[in-house]
Amino acid sequence: MNEKEVQWVAEKDWEYRSLFAVTADAQSFAHHQFVFKSLDTFALVYLNGELILEADNMFREYAVTVKPGQIKFGGENEMLIHFQSALLVSRSIEKKRGIAKAFNGETNRVYVRKAQYHYGWDWGPVLNTCGPCRPILFHSYDLRLGNIFVKPLVDDLTASKVEVEVEVELLGNAGGSVKIDVLSYDNSTGVIGDLITTMSSNSTVTTLSVKNPKFWFPVGYGNQDRYAFRVTLLYGSVEIETSTQLVGLRKVELVQETFADLPGSSFYLKVNNIPVYCAGSNWIPAHSFSTKLTNRDYTDWLEIMINGNQNMIRVWAGGYYETDWFYEECDRLGLLVWQDFMFACGQYPGDLEFIALVSLEVESQLKRLRNHCSLAIFAGNNEDYQVAEQFKLEWDPSDNSGDYSNTTFPARTIYEVILPKLMAQYLPDVPYHPGSPFGGSHSADPTIGDAHVWDIWHGAQLPYQDAPSLSARFVSEFGMEALCSLKTYRECITDISELYPQSETVCHHNKADGFERRLALYVMENIKVTSLDLESWIYATQLMQAECLSFVYKSWRRNWKRDGERFTGGTLVWQINDCWPVASWAIVDFYKRPKLAYYAVKRESARLTLGSYRTEVVEGTVTRVSEEAPPHDYAPKVYDLDIWGVNASVGVVEGILKTDVYNITTGEKLFSLDDRAVSLAENGCTDLVIKLRLPDMPVVINSILVSRESPSVVLSRSSDWPQPLKFLKFPKTNIKMIVSQGKVELSSDKPIKGVEIVLDDLETEIFLSDNGVDLFPGETRIIEAKGLKGDEKLRVRYYK
Repeated sequence: MNEKEVQWVAEKDWEYRSLFAVTADAQSFAHHQFVFKSLDTFALVYLNGELILEADNMFREYAVTVKPGQIKFGGENEMLIHFQSALLVSRSIEKKRGIAKAFNGETNRVYVRKAQYHYGWDWGPVLNTCGPCRPILFHSYDLRLGNIFVKPLVDDLTASKVEVEVEVELLGNAGGSVKIDVLSYDNSTGVIGDLITTMSSNSTVTTLSVKNPKFWFPVGYGNQDRYAFRVTLLYGSVEIETSTQLVGLRKVELVQETFADLPGSSFYLKVNNIPVYCAGSNWIPAHSFSTKLTNRDYTDWLEIMINGNQNMIRVWAGGYYETDWFYEECDRLGLLVWQDFMFACGQYPGDLEFIALVSLEVESQLKRLRNHCSLAIFAGNNEDYQVAEQFKLEWDPSDNSGDYSNTTFPARTIYEVILPKLMAQYLPDVPYHPGSPFGGSHSADPTIGDAHVWDIWHGAQLPYQDAPSLSARFVSEFGMEALCSLKTYRECITDISELYPQSETVCHHNKADGFERRLALYVMENIKVTSLDLESWIYATQLMQAECLSFVYKSWRRNWKRDGERFTGGTLVWQINDCWPVASWAIVDFYKRPKLAYYAVKRESARLTLGSYRTEVVEGTVTRVSEEAPPHDYAPKVYDLDIWGVNASVGVVEGILKTDVYNITTGEKLFSLDDRAVSLAENGCTDLVIKLRLPDMPVVINSILVSRESPSVVLSRSSDWPQPLKFLKFPKTNIKMIVSQGKVELSSDKPIKGVEIVLDDLETEIFLSDNGVDLFPGETRIIEAKGLKGDEKLRVRYYK
């Protein structure tokens, strides 16, 4: 509960002071400059008692040139930074300018350029701090390299041209030249070497041709090849400075084309001419205090996504533009980045002063980020158009004048005029989208643009079984809440008497509005609850979340048909991570412990997946399971089953489909379908079995796709259970678990749902390749366990 005890921190001004030395030989240079990578947020910077900078934007870099008399060479210097309380400043601005409309946090947050989640969100605490949150650098020089932009010009995949734009600081009339070497990623092969361009001004653009280029692809679609562009600044024959940019050559396109038989248009990405279904997650800041995060933390988180078969991460607008290392790792791993500009859930200003503040921020960030090949799309904001709709701000979608300063939605000028202009100037090869969600006659239009589908959990709080009818052209947010792991609660709640589901401390670690009622609604609608101790409730919420996300992912991914029929172009779950220990929509908790939903998403996002769906047959017509039946309808429920396969690979996959049908109550196998040789078309969805009639009893269908050449190799598996799960009864089951170094083997004599491997030891962490699995007779599931020595005491729990 310590969050409550530190609220006073945000209402104070704070000073940071540092003593540092500058060597005497630095005095020989003509120019001296401090670079502040990020100051959070309102800062007065004093050097040896003299004011050198007034900062007011956390999201931009500041460069300050100082004179020799302002700094002591060969002696000690003092830097003092006085940070005003951003909270008090934003409250003061709001008193003058009026109360804005916003979701989450204090409404005054929209007036300041600071990480908006610091003001609190529906998954995060109110911890509004200040300080220098990225490095402060000092340069002494006569001549130095400035920003370097390596811009690939990819028309087809047989050749590529590259524009290299080099800025040089303080060239003047001194003359100089730039040498460009292009090397392979491992620096072993010179692609183009010793190309020297004479500088006639402070910037130059050189066009290079790369023959037989190797291109960068998203994970699963090809290699993540990159080239090292090494730029050396020469003054005569003297090498002044060298900078190397690792750049992947690729072409990214946003495809919005009409359909033959459906309204609206598509919304999906092509990378190097290949349509890419984006399966991934939203990313929030991974800590309430950004400086607590290390490069290793970022690598761990992004590798968790890769291990979870995800290929896109959306950097959400209420945090901050991430570190250089974050984007470098996305480049290395092949994770596409959907990057929001930092405007989230609010009615932001649009006056000239605010636009100028934002323009400097965006210029700074685009010039910093634009060499990263992982950047796939930028969006102007998060849910600001929804704020305009909900609060009935003045927004006429047909008004394309570009000047909205006299409306109650003035920030529209930023999203529709300023940002696209800056994108065209600094990052023209990456698509721009005005907002998220955005498209059509309203922000929730499922037929145009992207959508945030929140009628499950939020909004109408519909059953998750309604997911097929809730799809959109691209779902950039949806989710379901669940509690984090018991080990995480034990680490953050030190009073053991508070370790029960409805304790004040457990409730404090859940910021969602109405979370208890909504969790109870979805759990009670779907999951049998036989105990309400904390561990049992955690399992119930996590199993429900996993079932929800599994159902949603497979339903919407089925819409990725083929060219001309790509009705859903991507699914990004809200969210992958947390900024503190909390119950939330995250599928991996604050301490990097995956919930069951992480594994469900992993299974449904694999390169090859099987899916199935039951439709109720009523008097010769077909209706969705979730549709409301007539009152007192006691007719037998008869279902047909569809089975389909999704192949995200480049190339047809041949396999054999094996399908068994079991009576859940007895565990008995009722029958098996004849093995079917099937072909899964490349990069799309293929219907495999249509209208398999199921008997009128609780049955589960277990489908396995095996390799045609090697039938012992399982390519994919899927099970379909009756909904809701709470009505199911299971026979006595014998689960066998064999634990050895690096792996766990599971088997069962009966069909069983949601088998979770549990390690209670707080001192030991293992990372499992799968968890929360369904088991069927005759199968042995081998689960890799990173960090498992083999002598740990593991146990399993499962749905009963």
